[in-house]
Amino acid sequence: MLIASNLHEDDSLVARERAAGETVFVEKDDNSAIRRLVDEAARYDLQLYGGKRMECYLILDSLTSLWLLQTVGIPRTVSEKVDVFATTVEDLLAKNIFVRLPGIPIMFPSLDRDIISRDCEVRVHLVLIGFSSLAEALAINAALVAHYPNYCRDNRLRTRITIIDDNIYDGKEQIIQRYVHLFDNSYYRTINLNDVNPQCVVHRPVYESKRKDFVDVEWEFVNGNVRNEAVRQKLSEWSGDKRQQLTICICHTDCSRNFNEAFALPQAVYEMQVPIFCHAEGYDTLFSFVHPNIAYSSIYTFGKSHCTIEILRILKALAQRVNYVYNHCFSLTSDDPVTAPSSIDINVMESQWQQISSLPKQYSNIFNAMTLGTKMHSIGHGADNWKEYYALTLEEINMLTEVEHNRWSVEELILGYRPVTDEESLLVENDISQKKILRDRKVHYDLRAFDDLRSDCTEKNVNVYDMALTQGIPLIIKTCITD
Repeated sequence: MLIASNLHEDDSLVARERAAGETVFVEKDDNSAIRRLVDEAARYDLQLYGGKRMECYLILDSLTSLWLLQTVGIPRTVSEKVDVFATTVEDLLAKNIFVRLPGIPIMFPSLDRDIISRDCEVRVHLVLIGFSSLAEALAINAALVAHYPNYCRDNRLRTRITIIDDNIYDGKEQIIQRYVHLFDNSYYRTINLNDVNPQCVVHRPVYESKRKDFVDVEWEFVNGNVRNEAVRQKLSEWSGDKRQQLTICICHTDCSRNFNEAFALPQAVYEMQVPIFCHAEGYDTLFSFVHPNIAYSSIYTFGKSHCTIEILRILKALAQRVNYVYNHCFSLTSDDPVTAPSSIDINVMESQWQQISSLPKQYSNIFNAMTLGTKMHSIGHGADNWKEYYALTLEEINMLTEVEHNRWSVEELILGYRPVTDEESLLVENDISQKKILRDRKVHYDLRAFDDLRSDCTEKNVNVYDMALTQGIPLIIKTCITD
């Protein structure tokens, strides 16, 4: 079932799903879409379908609505009958651009076009020009996906996300308020290029002087535009900087402005073949005329026509397997060797997925699945040879285990969790049962540097979950491809 908010009956996404035989509801706004979800859940008879929940892809209009579902969840009366995967068109577009999955054609260059290994000195740098709902979706999805081994060796090599806008302050305040715990614990800087003497204002993580850095993404907010000489100079410098892999996304709300700016960047950007993603609804035909020209061959336009629900279906299939591997590891005793399961029982997997207690926990598995392609690429494997890949070496496991923890930390901050205070940390150290009590209040004891992780109620150091999930990557991918 597909429930879409604020789309038209003839929208390509709606039309494709309807043509595939899906039940499709098109609602006028998010409130109506949620009401439709509640009504369909009330009508659904679990016993009639053997206890199997109805599958629903919910396309909301507002990122605020999506954020609420991802961080707060949905009532149990709905989740026990409907398996909900919520998104927005902007969020879906971002996933189609940044996420690498088996069976999904790659249409856009990866953020990490060249492999970023542990010894690599290169960082990923995403520049978003124009602040909009799409820019926010691109920024958050990039923050979920772009995690690399070299940060584990050198904490200065964080993924950098720069957002440039004529009035950056409104957008900056909006994203910081929405993801307050992410930004509380991140480095970010702000610069106003309209000032006579622009000064860079740096925010540092709240525990910078007390705890080791554990957030491998940093941010930059620039008040200005691509006509500003300082911005143009920076884009030119970044394009030629061999210490970074630069990607530019132009995502103003005005698509005509996006199209204009895509062809008006500094010459160095085109000469260095920096990927330029341009949101330009309705410019496909015009763009096809100029794209073969070598000067503009690194420009990629995108729009709603690139959205496909199939990416959500594959993500959920992978996420179910991630959850299965996690449950396997949790069931091990402290004396058992840390290992992923040798196989996945599909019936048990589906039952465990249905038993997940909240929508945020479901998204935690989905966010893990989003990075499988990134991790495989970090050890030298592309989507074209996933079928032939059977196991990770011990060195690869150790390397990606720490990457997984860093990724998880950013994910949990995005989902609304925060680290413990010093006082809360003492509570847990004196009584391990306090860990779950705090977690239920969205305070997580494990939001800390990898080498500072401690044991949980099972008496296992929690890094074993990162290790098992890493060991299980080939199994997760292969069973998703073959089942």
